[in-house]
Amino acid sequence: MERKVKKIFEAQDNIQAEMVLEALRNNQIPAYKKGVGSADIMNIYGGNSFYGEDIYVAEEDSARAAEVLLGMGLEAAESR
Repeated sequence: MERKVKKIFEAQDNIQAEMVLEALRNNQIPAYKKGVGSADIMNIYGGNSFYGEDIYVAEEDSARAAEVLLGMGLEAAESR
Protein backbone atom coordinates (compact mmCIF):
# COMPACT_ATOMS: atom_id res chain seq x y z
CA MET A 1 0.00 0.00 0.00
CA GLU A 2 1.46 3.32 -1.06
CA ARG A 3 1.01 6.20 1.36
CA LYS A 4 0.98 9.82 0.27
CA VAL A 5 3.05 12.27 2.26
CA LYS A 6 2.29 15.81 3.26
CA LYS A 7 4.59 18.62 4.37
CA ILE A 8 3.52 19.46 7.89
CA PHE A 9 6.17 21.93 9.07
CA GLU A 10 9.03 24.15 7.90
CA ALA A 11 11.74 24.04 10.57
CA GLN A 12 14.16 26.95 10.85
CA ASP A 13 17.20 24.69 11.15
CA ASN A 14 18.34 21.12 11.73
CA ILE A 15 18.06 21.40 15.51
CA GLN A 16 14.40 22.44 15.42
CA ALA A 17 13.70 19.74 12.83
CA GLU A 18 15.18 17.05 15.09
CA MET A 19 13.11 18.30 18.04
CA VAL A 20 9.92 18.09 15.96
CA LEU A 21 10.82 14.63 14.63
CA GLU A 22 11.43 13.37 18.17
CA ALA A 23 8.07 14.71 19.37
CA LEU A 24 6.31 13.04 16.44
CA ARG A 25 8.12 9.73 17.10
CA ASN A 26 7.11 9.90 20.76
CA ASN A 27 3.50 10.08 19.54
CA GLN A 28 3.95 7.13 17.16
CA ILE A 29 3.77 9.34 14.05
CA PRO A 30 6.33 8.32 11.42
CA ALA A 31 8.00 11.37 9.88
CA TYR A 32 11.08 12.43 7.98
CA LYS A 33 12.89 15.65 7.14
CA LYS A 34 14.24 17.00 3.89
CA GLY A 35 16.72 19.85 3.70
CA VAL A 36 15.83 23.04 1.85
CA GLY A 37 18.40 24.26 -0.67
CA SER A 38 21.92 23.45 0.50
CA ALA A 39 20.80 22.44 3.98
CA ASP A 40 21.92 18.81 3.72
CA ILE A 41 25.48 19.78 2.77
CA MET A 42 25.63 22.44 5.48
CA ASN A 43 24.49 19.84 8.04
CA ILE A 44 27.39 17.60 7.00
CA TYR A 45 30.08 20.28 7.00
CA GLY A 46 28.85 22.58 9.74
CA GLY A 47 26.72 20.31 11.91
CA ASN A 48 23.70 22.58 11.42
CA SER A 49 22.02 24.48 8.64
CA PHE A 50 20.11 27.71 8.67
CA TYR A 51 18.53 27.02 5.27
CA GLY A 52 15.66 25.15 6.89
CA GLU A 53 14.24 21.64 6.92
CA ASP A 54 10.82 20.49 5.75
CA ILE A 55 9.05 17.85 7.88
CA TYR A 56 6.80 15.31 6.16
CA VAL A 57 4.22 12.84 7.51
CA ALA A 58 1.68 10.51 5.93
CA GLU A 59 -1.51 12.34 4.91
CA GLU A 60 -3.59 10.27 7.32
CA ASP A 61 -1.32 11.34 10.21
CA SER A 62 -1.32 15.06 9.38
CA ALA A 63 -4.13 16.04 11.79
CA ARG A 64 -2.46 14.25 14.72
CA ALA A 65 0.90 15.74 13.75
CA ALA A 66 -0.63 19.24 13.71
CA GLU A 67 -1.89 18.64 17.28
CA VAL A 68 1.62 17.61 18.39
CA LEU A 69 3.07 20.75 16.82
CA LEU A 70 0.43 22.87 18.52
CA GLY A 71 1.40 21.29 21.84
CA MET A 72 4.98 22.42 21.15
CA GLY A 73 3.81 25.96 20.49
CA LEU A 74 4.36 25.60 16.75
CA GLU A 75 1.99 26.00 13.84
CA ALA A 76 1.57 23.37 11.11
CA ALA A 77 2.37 24.46 7.54
CA GLU A 78 -1.20 23.76 6.42
CA SER A 79 -2.71 26.20 8.91
CA ARG A 80 -0.47 29.17 8.05
